[in-house]
Amino acid sequence: MGAATTTAAEAAHCLEVLSVREDGGRRRKVSCACCHKIFPDARALEAHWTLVQHSEHDAVCAACGRHFPSFDTLRQHVMGKLPKASCAVAYAAHGCDRCYEIFDDAESAASHECVFRATADDADDDGDAPCVALDCEFVGVGETGEEHACARVCIVDSKGKVLLNTWVNPGVEVTDYRETLTGAKPEILERAPPLEHVRGKVINILIGKAPTTRERHVGVRHLLVGHSVEHDLEVLNITWKKGLQRDTAQFPLYLRHTHLPFKLRTLVEEHLGERIQEKGEIHDPEVDARCAMRLYQSAKRRDHRIAKLWFDRTLSSHPVDVPSDATSDPNTGVELLRRTIEQDGATRTTRFYCWCQDRGALIRSPPSPPPADVCSSAKRKPAKHKPAASSSSS
Repeated sequence: MGAATTTAAEAAHCLEVLSVREDGGRRRKVSCACCHKIFPDARALEAHWTLVQHSEHDAVCAACGRHFPSFDTLRQHVMGKLPKASCAVAYAAHGCDRCYEIFDDAESAASHECVFRATADDADDDGDAPCVALDCEFVGVGETGEEHACARVCIVDSKGKVLLNTWVNPGVEVTDYRETLTGAKPEILERAPPLEHVRGKVINILIGKAPTTRERHVGVRHLLVGHSVEHDLEVLNITWKKGLQRDTAQFPLYLRHTHLPFKLRTLVEEHLGERIQEKGEIHDPEVDARCAMRLYQSAKRRDHRIAKLWFDRTLSSHPVDVPSDATSDPNTGVELLRRTIEQDGATRTTRFYCWCQDRGALIRSPPSPPPADVCSSAKRKPAKHKPAASSSSS
């Protein structure tokens, strides 16, 4: 990102000479070529570019080419309470209700292969980073039952195959079984394997040493997918590197327009078209883990075709004739985009790590055996920071 900052600064400095002045010496404003926001001058535009780092990884409106920080902000742009009129009309006519892409005609819309609609051909490539999805259900411990202990664990692989699904004896007194949400009962947890035993199985799966590990992934640390997965790790007393976590509650494209996370059931309904965790329904960690994995795989399959198309359109039409009475000049923003792409590759630099970059990651980074201390074994204690719900995926 440092390189992108330098490039943007250099480009904006060059663009100062391109800022057009209106009659009377008043500086004409400039617009961003990606998000279409208006700025007083090239320096302000450069500061904006440095902050947001527009790239092909953003959510992009297919009708107007505008970039958005998340799918939720794109959704509001095409079908919210105050959408852009022309884009809303285009979306209503031929738009995808999962990824919000817009097409020219009904035939193109019908043949669209949405990344959120799983097919039999969506298996991982051999070079993709290995991954598993984890979900836990919690019971209440402590005097008030507000602290959390693990009562059930499920792990699935990239295809949704169950690798581990077991109840857990937390080894501490349970003061709130949260039975309506977890289905946990005293007799079930009493007969369940102890937490340390289950924890060991989870660690072996993560480090590629489980009996279920695919041959080519033996000894390879796996990406850990989940929704608010840090809470699951906390109750299991496992430390897993942030760089190996793929959290659907924190992925920028899956956030609300307020930058806060959605509940898993909301993401699943919006993008996968399914309903889970219905009111009064016991949460199933197998279902939740599979849904989190599908959301991860969907984001990983994005090809950024719309963003690339609009980059090409924008650059090919530059420069445009600007009327003398115009209050803003789009050419300055387009020139900044062009210079940044040429010098640093603006279509590759992004404000966040896009999961599409996990494709082929195993080939780019040859596997090596994980160190013996890859997972911490600090003294176990009940989790205290989980939101007031029975599952990290609620």
